[in-house]
Amino acid sequence: MITTLGIERERFIINSISNKIVPAIGILLPKVHEEAKRISLSEELFTYELFAGQIEDKTLPCNSLLSLKDALITNDQIMRKVASKHGLGFDFSELVEENRISSLEVNPFSKRHQNLWYSISPERRLAASVVAAVHVHLAIPESHVVKILNICRRKVIGKLTKIGDHSDGKRINAYTIMAKTDGVPPLFSNFKEVLEYINVKGGEKNVWDLVRFKPSTRTIEFRMFGTTESIEEIIEYAKACLEIVKFS
Repeated sequence: MITTLGIERERFIINSISNKIVPAIGILLPKVHEEAKRISLSEELFTYELFAGQIEDKTLPCNSLLSLKDALITNDQIMRKVASKHGLGFDFSELVEENRISSLEVNPFSKRHQNLWYSISPERRLAASVVAAVHVHLAIPESHVVKILNICRRKVIGKLTKIGDHSDGKRINAYTIMAKTDGVPPLFSNFKEVLEYINVKGGEKNVWDLVRFKPSTRTIEFRMFGTTESIEEIIEYAKACLEIVKFS
C-alpha cells in the first residue's frame, strides 16, 4: 500500500563560538543551495522555517528505510560542511530556552511567513521559535487516507509523541500554544471531506494537526516527533508510523 516515505527535519543554527542560536538562515541557506547544486542534488531539499534561527532539510521520496537513511546522511554532510565554513553549527534540541536565542527574527525569504510573524502575538511567536521537529511522510493511496486519519485519535498520537519526546512534553505544549490545536485531526467520512477540510482551513499549510494529509505530496504527514541528531532514531520514527499504517 505504501509506495514511498520521506523525512523533513528542523534544526537550530548556532554560532560555533558562543553556542547561541542565531538568525542566520539568510546567510546559510543560499550557500547550502550552492553546495547541493555542486553535487547535483536538488536545492529544494533545503529550506527555511518561520524563525530565522532554524534550517530544514528534506529527503526525496525513498522506497526503503535504507535509502532514507542514506539520504539523511548526505543532507547532514552538505549542511555541516557549509556551516563550518561560516562559523556556524547546529543544535538538535527539540526545545530551547529563550535566553539561548540571540535575536528573535522571521526568515527573510517568505512573505507569507513574514505576514504570519507580525500577525500573531509575541507569545505565539516565541512558541513557534523554540521548538524543532522531525516530520515523517508516507505516500498513501487516496482509498486509505480516511482510514489512517481516523485511526489517529488522541491515544495513537500520544503514543507516537512519546516515542520522539526529549522534553517531557514541553515541546508539544509549546506547539499547541502556537497552533491553537490539540493536534488531533477531525473524523472524516470520505476523502472528499478531507479535501474540503483543507480548503476551509485555507490550504494545507494552514492545517496544523499533528497528523494531516498533504495534497501537494499525496502523503500522510506525522508531525509529532522532536528533532534529533540521531539518524537511527529518525528511522525508528518512520518504523512507528509504518506500523500505524500497517494496523489500518
